[in-house]
This record gives sequence, structure tokens and C-alpha cells, in this order.
Amino acid sequence: MVTVGQQAPDFTLTDTANQEVKLSDYRGKPVVLAFFPKAFTGTCERQLSEHQHRLNDFTALGAQVLAISTDQGPSQKAFAANCGVTGFPILSDFRHQVVQAYGIYRPTGGAANERATFIVDKDGKLAYSFVEPVIGNWQGIEPELAELRKLQ
Repeated sequence: MVTVGQQAPDFTLTDTANQEVKLSDYRGKPVVLAFFPKAFTGTCERQLSEHQHRLNDFTALGAQVLAISTDQGPSQKAFAANCGVTGFPILSDFRHQVVQAYGIYRPTGGAANERATFIVDKDGKLAYSFVEPVIGNWQGIEPELAELRKLQ
């Protein structure tokens, strides 16, 4: 698993419009990587909907939100519409490369990755890391916003 202070592993993934998104494209601003285990599940819907609902708070702190799961793009597109997510990319890591690079891959069970949040600072270093101890839980938005305030 990557640790705070390390350079965040760069990646290129496709979004729900089939456009490539690179982490390094956001250098110069903090990035919230919100990993969710599976589209169309209750906690994941709450996680993405809350990020959308509080997007102005992230924007006010100069941050970009990127949501990532191992679901295929068409499923993510339908899920984004279901959750009302329009303000940030949802990225498909269907080959499990990014979840492995960040140390949150789950080779067994019903989900391919842990629910986790990483914050990458403007220089591309990992500034925050949190993996939910129980995959069905989600700590909410406030810890993410608190960490972003520390980067101001």
C-alpha cells in the first residue's frame, strides 16, 4: 500500500464518456481519489451522491474529486445518472491496475477493492490515506474536507 508522503502512483483510466483521465493532469491542485467497491449498492450510492452534493465545498478548497471503481464504463455511466453525479469523473479500473497500485485490491469476495479515500497534494504526493475497516461503511465527507483544509 502507498503511504502518506510517497509520490502517488500515476494512472490513466477512462471516464463514463470514454475519455482518458490521468492523475498527473491535475498536478498543481489537490485531488481526492474516492474508491468505491461496486456500482448500484447503497453505500456506494451515498458516497458518490454526497460528493456531488458537497462539490462546491471541494471546489472552494481548490480540489478535484475523482471517483474510481472496478466496474465497467457502461455500468458506471448508468450508476452516475442514477446518483445524479455530473460534477466529477467516475473512472473505470476494470483491469484492477490502480487498486493494486494503491494497495486496496481484494482478490476474493464480492468486491474487487476496498472502499478508500486518498488525497494527493498539488505536488503529486499522497497527503491522506483512509481505508474503511468495514467495506459496507463510509466515513463521510467531513474527514476529506478537514484534510483538504490542512493543505491550504
